[in-house]
Amino acid sequence: MRPNLLRSVAIGIATTLSLGSLSIAPSWGQEAQSTVQGLYENPSYIRSCRQLNRGVEVFDNTNLGPAANRIGTLNAGTQVRLTGVLASGRAQIYLQGQTLSSTQPVGWITASALTNCGSTPPPPVNKACFRANIALNVRSAASSNAALITAFPAGSTLVATTNPPTQQTSPNVAPDYGRVWLAITLNSGGTGWVARTGTYGQGSNVTSIPCP
Repeated sequence: MRPNLLRSVAIGIATTLSLGSLSIAPSWGQEAQSTVQGLYENPSYIRSCRQLNRGVEVFDNTNLGPAANRIGTLNAGTQVRLTGVLASGRAQIYLQGQTLSSTQPVGWITASALTNCGSTPPPPVNKACFRANIALNVRSAASSNAALITAFPAGSTLVATTNPPTQQTSPNVAPDYGRVWLAITLNSGGTGWVARTGTYGQGSNVTSIPCP
């Protein structure tokens, strides 16, 4: 499941990879496995248990992006296993006994989200968050005729004003024909509305995700 790593010796490298309360600092003469991409394998971490201290997105690459490379999300308190393969600030993980998707059994997350298994999970965040699947205009009211406030590019994180989210469905007449609108909190602290669906409530312009 791990990348095909070439065995080498980390000479004079002081790279530190954070893994919750643990860290790895390859030093003079310490044997490690690496690739030109800066990946390392620590055999002592293989299959070791870690727990998420917050919700995270899981990607199929060490860049943790773009959104097209996201393979899933995991909630705070979820226990994962390390593969032992690491990159700077990144860790490769898997879910024991299950997979993140049907085709990708392992994935990459930010290592700062990892803590020791058995740790007390943080209290749930009383927010509802979404990712914009497409570029979205933000309106002053739940209508395409309302004033345009701002816009969010695809991949942006949107925070609903309430949890459960506040929604409003347009009448089945022009211009929105039953479009569902979602109230979100703006960076300024104000409220705006984005189209959660297309006309007649079809499709989905946003995806529910764990709040950062």
